Amino acid sequence: MTNKCVGCGIDLQTTEPSLMGYTNSIDSSYCKRCYRIKHYGDYTSLKIHSVSSDKVFEAVNQLEGTILLVIDVTDIDSGLFTGIQRHLAQRDFIIVLTKWDLLPKTVSKQKIESYLLSKLRDMPINVLGVAMSSDKGKLGISSLIQQIKRLRIKQLIAVGYANMGKSTLINALIGKQDHLTISPYPHTTLEINKIEWDYGTIIDTPGIKIENSFFDTLEFEDFENYSILSSFKPKTYQLDSAQSFIIDKIGVISIIPKNQASVTLYFSTLMPIHRTKYSNIESYIEKHSDVLPKNIKTKRITEKLDKFDIVFKQLGWFCLQGEFEMIEIKTSLIDQVITRKALI
Repeated sequence: MTNKCVGCGIDLQTTEPSLMGYTNSIDSSYCKRCYRIKHYGDYTSLKIHSVSSDKVFEAVNQLEGTILLVIDVTDIDSGLFTGIQRHLAQRDFIIVLTKWDLLPKTVSKQKIESYLLSKLRDMPINVLGVAMSSDKGKLGISSLIQQIKRLRIKQLIAVGYANMGKSTLINALIGKQDHLTISPYPHTTLEINKIEWDYGTIIDTPGIKIENSFFDTLEFEDFENYSILSSFKPKTYQLDSAQSFIIDKIGVISIIPKNQASVTLYFSTLMPIHRTKYSNIESYIEKHSDVLPKNIKTKRITEKLDKFDIVFKQLGWFCLQGEFEMIEIKTSLIDQVITRKALI
């Protein structure tokens, strides 16, 4: 029987140091890759290794059990993958919203859950329950375990887009904070990973790749600055004139208010965002041509909306309130920018 790395699930091997799964001893718990991630924070191998989304879906489809769909609460709109309709229709689901501690404490859980359920309304799945976790999975776990026990679920299949907090949640469930390998970057889990715990079996699966992700346009070294890794510290600006906000390497949002209006930014505190007058935006772009991506596309919003968000999926959002002549968005991945009723 081949031993597997408990961190990423890959088969361990001792013969080819350049290949995945290499370890000095076949009796080791971790492959060299996971060992270096855990002990030295060496994430360089994640640049070149990921898993096909189709491969993940095909594997999950062959497994019996309840789907544990893990969604980052700061990125709900990305977390609901379109493959549900094609691959996992009619399956039973428990949905867990992770990273609750990153939202402002004033946020209503009922409002967030209502938004999630509205997104699920037309999906062909059976939602058995919704749970929430925070503080690296420590809070909310008891409630989730009670749901699992009440529903008499013996096998859970943990599924989710990459970097949604799936491995962190599983570690919290099994009570071992350092069991599965965790990093701030996607594609840490490489294979189906079967874990026995007090209430049955949990099957960890590789994170599903988000197609056309903003992170695909960034250098690996930028990930930590652009990822939401700590609590939001929202910044609010009163707008009595047209303003533009430039997100380095991502794009520009220009806001032209009718009267007084406001915009609140919910992004990583390390996100490089610059503000300038709308009248200066062309000269700013000309002077900083390397700041924006190539193949820029433009989207304009002119319809009247109440308090609403403009979401840059995976990155965060702008919350706007007031009346506006126009809002103009310029970015290379315009399909990854959506509007929604204000979440907060």
